[in-house]
This record gives sequence, structure tokens and C-alpha cells, in this order.
Amino acid sequence: MDEPMLLASMIAAITGFITTYYVTMKWIRLAKRVGLVGKDMNKPNEVMVPEAGGVGFVMGSALAISLMIGIEVFVLGVRNYTVYLLASLSVLLMAAFVGFIDDILGWKKGLSHKAKVLSTIPIAIPLMAVKAGTSVMNIPFIGPIDFGIFYSLVIVPIGVVGASNAFNILAGLNGLEASMAIIIFSTLAIVAFHHGAMLACALSIILTASAIAFLLWNKYPAKVFPGDVFTYSVGAMVATIAILGNLEGAALILYAPYFLEFALYVRGKLNGIEKECWGKPVNGCLEPLYDKIYSVTHLLMVVLKKIKGCATEKDVVILLDVIEIAIALVVIYIYVIAWH
Repeated sequence: MDEPMLLASMIAAITGFITTYYVTMKWIRLAKRVGLVGKDMNKPNEVMVPEAGGVGFVMGSALAISLMIGIEVFVLGVRNYTVYLLASLSVLLMAAFVGFIDDILGWKKGLSHKAKVLSTIPIAIPLMAVKAGTSVMNIPFIGPIDFGIFYSLVIVPIGVVGASNAFNILAGLNGLEASMAIIIFSTLAIVAFHHGAMLACALSIILTASAIAFLLWNKYPAKVFPGDVFTYSVGAMVATIAILGNLEGAALILYAPYFLEFALYVRGKLNGIEKECWGKPVNGCLEPLYDKIYSVTHLLMVVLKKIKGCATEKDVVILLDVIEIAIALVVIYIYVIAWH
């Protein structure tokens, strides 16, 4: 690991943390003033919360990445990663733009599911243009596979579109999206560091710091909602880090809860249900919205009710975080401890 660049990523991460925290604070006041608020569906009363708070996360992360570019060019006098940092910045901002448009148009009034998927395809173009990543992917328990030009033209856009949309489908509880982002990014940072993937490690550190700052405002009881501007940005950057660091296998494992969520979503669609992740507040507890399980959060509500007799919003988020941490430990074991 290049020590100067690691130090630069730490400086950038601190900048991203501070920027995210204060921009989010300002955004909360602005959103309230202009009426950009939505009902917290997990609360029994009419609790209205500012929306699209991921703007702060994006601003903090974008400034931090820009600072990394500046340090590399003006302080270190090199341009080893400049083009890839610029491509990453483009991915972040393009994903944020798609999410912000959907947030502004409003819940159930914005982009259709088909439009969301199609609108995320161009987000991958910056990575395709710079031929980011390597065509040789290390598949767990299988080994390296060379996908050739198929990697840049097909796998990269599929990865970006899939990751950005998948992260968006498991959301809706205070602190859920931000805490999951922290676990995923920090795990990728550890794996990238071990494999000497300095750029992927630097980006992971920056995004972890920004997500932590955002969580301070989004944790229960949330003072702001992340919105699609956050979820699309996080998902797209997970894909970007995986591609730049050749960490696709690790990212896929970390996305296990999202694969399950998608399977449950398909189950709902087959039964004519357009599922939501939040619960129905009943006597201080959350109950699933449907007779059958169509979301991971609803499954955890059922499990917690059997164990504790009550599933609170905080408990559901904590349990899902614990599950994701367990998955992260598996990833660390495979890619750090047992990797040869």
C-alpha cells in the first residue's frame, strides 16, 4: 500500500465526513422550509421527516474524491489514479442525479421500476470508457476467469445497474441504508487493503466516513431520510469499488441480503403485491404489512416477534446489521485470512 496515498485518503475521508455532516444539517432545514418531507411509515403518529437527505452524503463524498485528485496531482506530483478517480466521481454524480430526480418527483409518482433500471444504465459509461477493472475475475472456490472484452461491455454495466438498483430495494427503516453502507464499504476497504488495491481501498475509506456522518442524522429516530439519491449512489459506488479493485466476488457475497430481498420482491410481484419494506406500527411494535413474507425486513419482524414478543424498528435494523456483519466476517475470512 502506497503510504502517501493512504494518508491522502484519510485526509479526504475526514473532509468528506465533515462536509456530509454539515451539508445534511443544512439540507434538513431547507427541506423542511420548502415542504420536501415524507411520513415516517414506521411511526404510529404523523411524523414528517425531510427527504432526499443523501444529498449531503453525495456532496461530502464528491468533495473528498475531488480532494484526492488534487492531492495526487499537486502534492504527490503523480497521476496514477486520476483518470479512475474522475470516472468514479462521474459515476457517483450520475447515480445521485437519477436518484434525486426520483426523490423530487415524489414517492409513487416518480420513475417507474422499468425507467429506474433503464436510467441507471448510462451510469456505467464512465467506467466503460476508461476500461476500468481487469477482465480476469477471481471467483471464490473456482479461481481466476478471463472474460476478455465481455467484461467491459457487459459485466461492468450489469454490475453497476444491478448494484445500484439492488441497494434501493432494501430500505425504509431509520438507519438501515446508512448502516448497511458502512458495513459494506468498510469490509471492502479491509479486503482491498489486503490485496493491495489502493484505489479501491481509498474510495472505500472515503465512502465509509461519509456514510457514518450521514448515519448520525439518519439513525433512529431519523431526522432525515436518505432517499434514492443515497441508495443509488451507494449501490453504484459499491460496484465501482468492486470493479476497480477486482473485488467482484466479495461484493456479491456482501450483497446476499439484497439477493434474498429481490427473490422476495419477485414472489410478491407473482402474487400481485408491490411490496414495501417498512412495517405496520401496532402497540409500539412493527408487524409485517402482508399475510406472506415479501421482504427481508418482514421476515426479521416475524423472527423478532417469536424471540422477544415484539419487533421494534431499532431491533429490525440491528438484527439485519448483525447478519450483514456476519456475512462481512465470512468475506474477510475468504479474501483475507484464507486467501492465497
